[in-house]
Amino acid sequence: MSNAIYSQRIVSRRTLFAEAGMALGAAAVSRGALGAAGAPRGTLFDIHTHLTQGWIGSTTEPVTATHLLHWMDGHEIERAAVLPLVSPEAFWYPVTTEFVLRETAPHRDRLIPFCAIDPRTLATHLTTPKQVQDLLRRYREAGAKGFGEHKPRLAIDDPLSMRLYEACTAVGLPVLLHLDNEANMDKPGLPGFDRVASAFPELVLIGHGKGWWASIAGGISQADLQVGYPRGPIAPGGAIDALMDRHPNVYGDLSSSGAHALLRDSAFGGEFLRRRADRLLFGTDYYDRGQLDWPQFTMFDALKAPDEVRRKVAAENAVRVLKL
Repeated sequence: MSNAIYSQRIVSRRTLFAEAGMALGAAAVSRGALGAAGAPRGTLFDIHTHLTQGWIGSTTEPVTATHLLHWMDGHEIERAAVLPLVSPEAFWYPVTTEFVLRETAPHRDRLIPFCAIDPRTLATHLTTPKQVQDLLRRYREAGAKGFGEHKPRLAIDDPLSMRLYEACTAVGLPVLLHLDNEANMDKPGLPGFDRVASAFPELVLIGHGKGWWASIAGGISQADLQVGYPRGPIAPGGAIDALMDRHPNVYGDLSSSGAHALLRDSAFGGEFLRRRADRLLFGTDYYDRGQLDWPQFTMFDALKAPDEVRRKVAAENAVRVLKL
C-alpha cells in the first residue's frame, strides 16, 4: 500500500469519527418527544438490533435507521442498541462499526451504537494492546457504548479473543457475544465462558445465542448447543445459573432464543426471570423486515412478572450496564 493511499485512508477514518461526534451533539432531542412515526415512545430498551444494507441480488429490503425507528415505535421500544457484525461467519455480509456509527449518528437519543473487531485482526494488524485499545477508544469517543455482536468462529476463550476481552476491559466496553457450535464455541457446562468471566471479573459479559440459552438447562449434550429453540421442561443444573452465581459480571440477552428459553417451561422461566431480574436484558435481535415472531413482547405477561422485575429487565439494567 502506498504512503499516499494509507494517508488518505487515515484522513477518511478521522473524518468519519469527527462527523459522527458532531452529529451526535446535533441530534440530541428532548426525551419527551414523539417517536419517528409520531407515536408516543414506550419504556423498553432493546439490547440487540441490527441495521442492514441493500446489496445487488438481495431479496429483502434493508433495515435502515428510519425503518428501525418506525418498527420501535410500533412496539413501544424507547431505545435500542445497534450491533455491527464484522466476522465473516457472522452474517451474509459485513455490517461494519463505521456503518453503524454513521447511520445512528442523527438518532443517538434512541439508537445506541456498539462497535466490533474480529479478533483474528489481532494476529495480523492490531498486534499490540495499545493498538487495540486505541481503536476501541476511538469507537467509544464516536459514540459506541458496548462491544458486539462478538461472533467469530473461534473458541470462546481463544487467545486472540482473550486479548480482545482484555482491551474491552481496559476501555470499559461491555461485551455482547453469540455462543453456539459455530461461534464462540464452548463445551456443555460452558467451561470456556467460565474461564473468560474468571479472567476478566470487571468485564460485563452478555450471553446470547443458541448455545448460551440451551445452557439454561442441565444435562445437555454438545449437539444441544446448536438447537435454536429446545422444547420441554428445563432440567436443573444449568450452566447459566451456575455462572451467574459465581460471576456478578455475567448477564443474559433475552433476544431470539432467550425468550423461548424462559417460555418453554413457564414455571422455571418465571422463577428464573424473578431470580435473575438484575442480570437479564430485554432484546429482540431484529434484523429482517420479514421477522414476525416476537415472544419477547408477551413474555412478561406470560410469566406473570412483577412490576419491579419488568422495569429492571425491560430497560433499567441496560441503562446501568451501558452507563447511559
